[in-house]
Amino acid sequence: MQGREEVPRMDRPSLDGGVGGTMKAEATAVELLAQIKDVLTYEGQTTSEMKFELPAQVLAEHAVNTRKTQKLMYTQLQVLKFLLDFLDSAPCVQDASDSAVRKEMEEAKKQWKALKADYQQQVEAIKGAVPQILAKQEEVRSRALLLEEALQRYQAKKEEVEEKARSAQKRHLKEQELLRERQQQLERQVAELQDRLQEQRKELECLQGEVGEQESQARIWREKMQRVSDFRGLLETLQGVKVICVSENDMEVELTSHPQPGISVPHCLKLHLHWGEDGNVTLQSDSPSFLLPVVLPLGTCSTIKGVLLELQHSYSHQAQLLAEIELLKNCFAIDWQPEKRLLSYLKPSSTCSLYVESGYPTSGQVRLLSIKTQHGTTDVTSYKPPQEKPSLQNWLVYLSTMDFNTPFLA
Repeated sequence: MQGREEVPRMDRPSLDGGVGGTMKAEATAVELLAQIKDVLTYEGQTTSEMKFELPAQVLAEHAVNTRKTQKLMYTQLQVLKFLLDFLDSAPCVQDASDSAVRKEMEEAKKQWKALKADYQQQVEAIKGAVPQILAKQEEVRSRALLLEEALQRYQAKKEEVEEKARSAQKRHLKEQELLRERQQQLERQVAELQDRLQEQRKELECLQGEVGEQESQARIWREKMQRVSDFRGLLETLQGVKVICVSENDMEVELTSHPQPGISVPHCLKLHLHWGEDGNVTLQSDSPSFLLPVVLPLGTCSTIKGVLLELQHSYSHQAQLLAEIELLKNCFAIDWQPEKRLLSYLKPSSTCSLYVESGYPTSGQVRLLSIKTQHGTTDVTSYKPPQEKPSLQNWLVYLSTMDFNTPFLA
């Protein structure tokens, strides 16, 4: 069929494109589906033998071709009528021969046959094109059905996605509302905490002032406790030192000697230490026999450790001597002068002087210095105890048996 426009080819749009491509593909699919529906809409059956309705475009082309054929036939009929009328209305034409008329009729008949053949050819062409059109129409129907199904699936999927999007949006709005409420609650809590923090800061400032006062007071007590702690640590390091009493400026200790040979009870010495306001230390002893060390480091409080160590060291060297002197005082009339290290033994008629060397009794010895009687001084070289290294007790026992008023017999 001439002048027939071919139905455009339909391609299934991709459903996996972007949002813009998806909307465009959907619009294109809807438009193509509408065009196909228009093509498949029939105006009516042209003949009783047709079991289907042709598209409007095909019918329009068929009507145009039929109209052209009818116009051509009408023109031929007019020519034929004109010839017939001419023949009927022209009796004057007598010289025309029948051969000319037949010739013209033959020519008209040939033209008629030619037109009829052309018409038949056009009809055959239409009949030949109809199966192709029907096949394409069936293909268009199947593609339209596929497109419609795809479009329905796409629309269902789109509705599902939109429903999910609406649900997600509702959840998002609900979460935003919960977050907003939570934020407001946190803001209220922060405001309350800030108020409490401000109050606690004020209380802290007050407490810091009180703490400052307490720290100053505690610093004073720490200084005092440090002194006591130093004393305590010192006394713990010392052996044979017993603290009797301790005050802020005074301390009384008792020094105990190690057990001495022949002496069952250890000798004890009480010492009193006093710290003056100027920081100097003074020392007092309850025993006049105890000789204070020459290099005793009396002075500031920081020297108390050296003082006690030196006192303990000096007492450890004099303890045996002092214990022996204390024991001898109960038996003999003696007088001990620690500065001179002289021991005076008083007898009824004489006085004996003994010198105790430094380091006695371990390294030093006892020497007889003088014997004074009523008649004068007696030579001491002739008097000596029988022991190889006599002690004070040996000397006193020996001297107590001597009578210095009679001549000495060798």
